[in-house]
Amino acid sequence: MPQILLCDSTFGSAEDSTIARSKFITLVDLTLSLHERFLSSVSIKGNKSYHDVFGRWMYMLSRKKPSHITIKLTSGERYKFPSSLFFNDHLMCLRLKNCIVSTPREIEGCKWLTFLYLKFFSSTDNDINNLISSCPLLHQLYLKYFEGIRCLNIRAQLLYVLEVEGNFEDLHLYAPNLVDAYLTLDKSEGQQSVPIQGDRKGYLKQAFGSLNHIKTLTVSSTFLMYLSKGCMVTKLPGVFSHLEKICIEGRLWDWTEVMAACSLFQNAPILSELEIWNYARPEDLTHKRMWDEDYTKIQAPTLDHLVTVTLHDFMGYDCEIALLGLLLSWVQALEELKIDVPKSMTNQCICKVMKKLLILPRASSKAKVMFT
Repeated sequence: MPQILLCDSTFGSAEDSTIARSKFITLVDLTLSLHERFLSSVSIKGNKSYHDVFGRWMYMLSRKKPSHITIKLTSGERYKFPSSLFFNDHLMCLRLKNCIVSTPREIEGCKWLTFLYLKFFSSTDNDINNLISSCPLLHQLYLKYFEGIRCLNIRAQLLYVLEVEGNFEDLHLYAPNLVDAYLTLDKSEGQQSVPIQGDRKGYLKQAFGSLNHIKTLTVSSTFLMYLSKGCMVTKLPGVFSHLEKICIEGRLWDWTEVMAACSLFQNAPILSELEIWNYARPEDLTHKRMWDEDYTKIQAPTLDHLVTVTLHDFMGYDCEIALLGLLLSWVQALEELKIDVPKSMTNQCICKVMKKLLILPRASSKAKVMFT
């Protein structure tokens, strides 16, 4: 069956915008109407507004029943897809950008869907959870930059790759076959709500309690703050038993973020690699440089297999050095501590930091500290 790729960038920028848009509309109309049989794959991408013809395109597309659909129309308000999209019983791969996800009560066309990618979209708890639960064969799920979802409830028995990047308040995850996860919460520190003591829940357990096969986990510091709102469970039997690598995105300014990270470490018995990306933000220039709590009293997690630690965008702040000091004192198997410094950092600053690191006690006699 034919594969169709339509993109309005085909019509060069030198051409009048209105004429180029008209030609692209004609191209899509002819392509979808002339093919009488089913299509294998359809991709429609555009940087102009096509709201006036979108309904017609979706009607013609639903009659072709392609197994792979990509719709990325990035200009103007979000596009609301008709319910007919979810009644395509041939659909295996769906990529949508700049859209509204509103599903019918019963979805009959996603039983073969294995790949779902949604970016810059809005939805509701019921609609997104209904869509995910209606895809029994879902293997890869990407939810990026979304609005309107308060509680994200992902139940996917066969899911093995998950990326979630958006603004939500609660996450329930049941994906026992998940291998690779990326979880970040688009909330600033000031937006974080802290529940009263009587309402605290085990956020760590409800988010990760089923992840027995995960090998790589990436979380943001804001997601660690979310985990810290609930009761921090020291040990969850069976969780992260296959986890080999943890990546953390954020500076870990807040002590509660460090505590949440330690809870992840404690539940990862074969963790061998830790990577921390200290993405700089404008507010970092005025942010406090050290934790308020006495970090020397923290109980050391068991990290018997951790051999490599990498810290990117190192700025030399006291809390960064303190964190590295904790890791050096905890990890008996550590072989390499790699510190990636920005180009703007002077040799004088590097030497000053290096002196501080060299006097820190090390649990591993093999640990090498390297600046890159």
